[in-house]
Amino acid sequence: MPRLYISLATWLVLLVPALALTSPVGGPAIVYLAGLIALAALAANAVRRYEPMDFRALWPMAVALLLPLVCLFATSAVRGVWSDSELEKLLRFALALPVLWLLLRAPRQWLRQIQWSIVAGALAGSAMLIAIMMTADRNAVVQVGGRYNAVAFANLTLLFGMMSLLSMGWGASTRWPRAENALKLLAGGLSVWATWLSETRSSWMLLPILAVVFLFGLHGWNRRHKLYCALALAVVLAVAAAGIWNFSSRMQYLKSDLQGFATSTDRDTSFGIRLQLWHASLLMFEKSPIVGVGPSNFRGELLQLEQQGIVSHEVVEGYGEPHNDLLAALSGYGLLGLMGIMALYLVPAGVFLRRLASDDRVIRVGAQMGLLFCLGYCAYSLTEMMFRNMRSVPTYSLIVVALIALTAPRPAQQGAQRPVQPAKR
Repeated sequence: MPRLYISLATWLVLLVPALALTSPVGGPAIVYLAGLIALAALAANAVRRYEPMDFRALWPMAVALLLPLVCLFATSAVRGVWSDSELEKLLRFALALPVLWLLLRAPRQWLRQIQWSIVAGALAGSAMLIAIMMTADRNAVVQVGGRYNAVAFANLTLLFGMMSLLSMGWGASTRWPRAENALKLLAGGLSVWATWLSETRSSWMLLPILAVVFLFGLHGWNRRHKLYCALALAVVLAVAAAGIWNFSSRMQYLKSDLQGFATSTDRDTSFGIRLQLWHASLLMFEKSPIVGVGPSNFRGELLQLEQQGIVSHEVVEGYGEPHNDLLAALSGYGLLGLMGIMALYLVPAGVFLRRLASDDRVIRVGAQMGLLFCLGYCAYSLTEMMFRNMRSVPTYSLIVVALIALTAPRPAQQGAQRPVQPAKR
């Protein structure tokens, strides 16, 4: 395979974390450019036969990246509904598959540079979030950078910050190891501070996931030392949870939100609206459990539920989605949709989990970062639509395939592990 195809696609994909929070068009432009390059490489390979057309390494990710598109066609065929925006969004997942085929041929040293793009994303996201919260309010977040709302912006900032900390396990890649570690620690610390200032509650779900991923990645530790580490992490998490609950003003608002919703005195609080949307989504699922009602019909279904007194007028006027990616898939595409979005999260997570057992530190640390990324996105999707807009799709799909390619065992490496047999005379 000509080196040009591989290098162009690789360096484009490596820009995605740095552009995720800083540009609303960077990710979409890259997924189309990288996808076009990968498809051109596939076509060239089919004609010139540079190497065998072997796609066996792609099949787990093929299921994850193509199943949401299959769900769209199934729901459209059964329900007679269609959405061009949904088609474009799901095609962006599918385009990551040929990109993965090309990235699997990229040198691992190239792919490792994603760590610096992640650090850049964490630093840029933290700087913007801190500046906004000190000069305006959280509603202004949607006007800068990647145009995410405050919740999604804080979620991604903290996620990139914690991935930066995990990348320290790779060791130094330059002559300045202390400077590298200091920069990654700064990215992690600033991301925590920025998330705290943003007053985003759901972002902190990442911390217990980080602790579990860190424990899974402990290689060569005996069982007793792992137990001590787990106890220490449990204490740290308990202290952090107590601090967040007692000193975060929005956590205190959550108490009054729950009380208001329970007594029906005020259902239109931040949390109360989410509960109404989630209840409505489950009712839509019951109406069409296999293929859903179609995502474009969500607001129309809300209008019917308002007439029945199930949701308030505020919910119908202000929201066209359930603030939960899993419930959005369940209501829009039924059980098929739920399988599709769970495959997006759990199939690569399963791959990364298996690769945590590798003796290769590059693979092991990359798998930790990938597992945290997939599980973090999944947790965030419980309280926020992380895939609400199409520009968030390349952020997830291209970072996942880059880390899958980075942690994939290489044939040369596998061959080097086998003893060389003496030549027969």
